[in-house]
Amino acid sequence: MWSFLKWCVGAVVCGALIGASIIKVPTASATSFNSSNLISDGEFVNIDDMSKDEIQRFLVAQGGFLQNYSENSRSAAQIIYDASHGYGDATGSINGITINTSTGTVNPKVLLVTLQKEQSLLSMTTQSDAALRTAMGYGCPDSGGCNSSYAGFTKQVENGAWQLRYNYERAQGTGFSGYQVGDSFCFSDVNGTNCGTYDNKATASLYRYTPHVYNGNYNFWNMYVNTYSFQSAEYSATLTNWGSSAGTGQYPSVAPGGNGANMWITVRNTGRSTWDQNIVHLGTVSPRDRIPGFLRESQTGAPSGWVTANRIGMQESSVAPGESATFSFYMAATSNKSPGTYIESFQLVADGITWIHSNVDIHWDIKVLTQAQQYSASIVSWSTSNGDYTYPTITRGGSGANITLTVRNTGTATWGRGTVNLGTDDPKDRIPGFLRESRTTSPSGWISANRVTMQESSVAPGATATYSFYLAATSDKPTGTYRERFRLVIDGITWLNDLGVYYDVTVN
Repeated sequence: MWSFLKWCVGAVVCGALIGASIIKVPTASATSFNSSNLISDGEFVNIDDMSKDEIQRFLVAQGGFLQNYSENSRSAAQIIYDASHGYGDATGSINGITINTSTGTVNPKVLLVTLQKEQSLLSMTTQSDAALRTAMGYGCPDSGGCNSSYAGFTKQVENGAWQLRYNYERAQGTGFSGYQVGDSFCFSDVNGTNCGTYDNKATASLYRYTPHVYNGNYNFWNMYVNTYSFQSAEYSATLTNWGSSAGTGQYPSVAPGGNGANMWITVRNTGRSTWDQNIVHLGTVSPRDRIPGFLRESQTGAPSGWVTANRIGMQESSVAPGESATFSFYMAATSNKSPGTYIESFQLVADGITWIHSNVDIHWDIKVLTQAQQYSASIVSWSTSNGDYTYPTITRGGSGANITLTVRNTGTATWGRGTVNLGTDDPKDRIPGFLRESRTTSPSGWISANRVTMQESSVAPGATATYSFYLAATSDKPTGTYRERFRLVIDGITWLNDLGVYYDVTVN
């Protein structure tokens, strides 16, 4: 069935068979028209650029009969929205390319402009059944005649949407020829022969659908950008890098009532318009313009990055096409924020113009830590009386040995003396078989029978803590080697993961 329904895909030049322009609009070229780059890829496949209600409001604003038109109990707006999202005949798999409800097809704005370009259906005030039968020009070759299998508004919109997305996918596909990104073109139009290259997949798709510069794809561009002010065609972006306080490409963890985390993203301006710091922002989505459930500040005095409750400012004053923009901002958890992982989603927006589609979903998974999760450590160094990284040897009844351990606070909580201790392990809280003293005037380091205290009064995240203690052997201690194991413990909260801290103490 599909091989027949999508009859055009096997043609060498599919665009030559469908999409003949019928209406006549001015053909004079605007100075900003680039025949090789009609619309950005991101904008072309931004299927969520308009909701069904937004499509309906647009149709009402045009004053045409489509605002009240329905087919099989579905409004024109619903049909357009569904086709954009891959429903009905706008789905199928051919030549290794699958288009369905997961991928969607093309931006509803692309479908709306095509309806006007082909049959003036947006501005037509009196219903025309003839125009509805060939609404998208699908199955209507330039040579004349239309395939009755695709007659009707729904079939036209769904099949036309599918074809545009198929053209887009094959424009940089292995094993395909013609209408590929980078290919050159020359079309003989009403303004003579016009040549260029397909600079992106969206442009290749539009030319494969309608193989004309004038009257064809210039009309599409002029309507998209000028007639309907779908200025978002001028705005698109590609993600280049992102990260957080945890590192590049890493999601952050924050503690309730803590300093919070910095998040940042760099994006490249892949559109035609220069971004202005006062217009292009990173906006909250899911839903759009929501107020985040976090404090929008750093808690450390650093600039928050937020310009309003749901907008993050661009650091650069302006970003020209091809250049990169940086957005950096902070979020902190309130003291009563429940532990868990929260997804904070964002999208670039040119305020007052359009939401900007990028090549990825922009979001950060922010983990709000439990009290225990706020503590972690890593070993920096250790030494004994016998030297660095050398196990101690002591004499029965002698002065004993000093052992020093330095660890780094890799968590989010500040350590306090008396809270973060070095505890005996294997088993936990055991009483060592040695004297916990130095037999000299030096402090033993022990604060209880199974706890060694931290020398510093407090250790902030990223700083190091030192534990220094003594072990001595009684005069009747049997000779041999004894393994003494330790583990960091936040008393009253949790034991930390085993860092493999142990000392083989040899008794002479």
